[in-house]
Amino acid sequence: MKNSIYIFLLTIFLYSCKSVQKPTIITSKNEAVKVGAYSFTEKQGLDKPTKPTKKELRALEKAKQKARHDSIEKSKIKVVVDEETPHDFTPTFEVSDYIKEQILNVAAENLGSPYRGGGTTPAGFDCSGFVNYTLTQFDIELPRSSAEMSRVGKRILKSEAKAGDLIFFNTSGGGVSHVGIVTENADGVIKFIHSSTSSGVIYSSTAENYYARTFVGVNRILE
Repeated sequence: MKNSIYIFLLTIFLYSCKSVQKPTIITSKNEAVKVGAYSFTEKQGLDKPTKPTKKELRALEKAKQKARHDSIEKSKIKVVVDEETPHDFTPTFEVSDYIKEQILNVAAENLGSPYRGGGTTPAGFDCSGFVNYTLTQFDIELPRSSAEMSRVGKRILKSEAKAGDLIFFNTSGGGVSHVGIVTENADGVIKFIHSSTSSGVIYSSTAENYYARTFVGVNRILE
């Protein structure tokens, strides 16, 4: 009887061991998909850019037009054309009287700075470098040379010169070669600040023989 029970239990044990499968070792994504251990639904068109709608295109064009308009407004340019203004003159810049005063203050801060050919900083200025440095502090961009500057703005009479105007001289005998910033006009005598080759940044006036003799003209670039 005991032997029969033992044989019966042994038979059950062997049958249960036979029915247990060894676990599958998965070593790749493909194997996982085959045995159903991994599933993935691929979304279509992820790499394709979305085509903008007509509404979006209109909005983009409107934004571009506004940016162009804002850029023009920001420059605040006033075109001045009259019989005294050559056709190649570029527009003047609209600024307040307060800004004009501040421009002269910045110029005066550099009194005593030495002259340096090609210089554009307080460490050393040439004449156009000094004018350029002063005006760029107020986002007013001008050409680099005095000759090119003489073609900017509105040509005015000497008697009409006022603070903030540019005054030009022919010191080389070959055309405009020197520039300064007018600080005042008293009874036809124009006082100006400039970077001179001999003394650096100083005040001078058209009452001095040298500047009276080499004077070319005055341009208004600030309205």
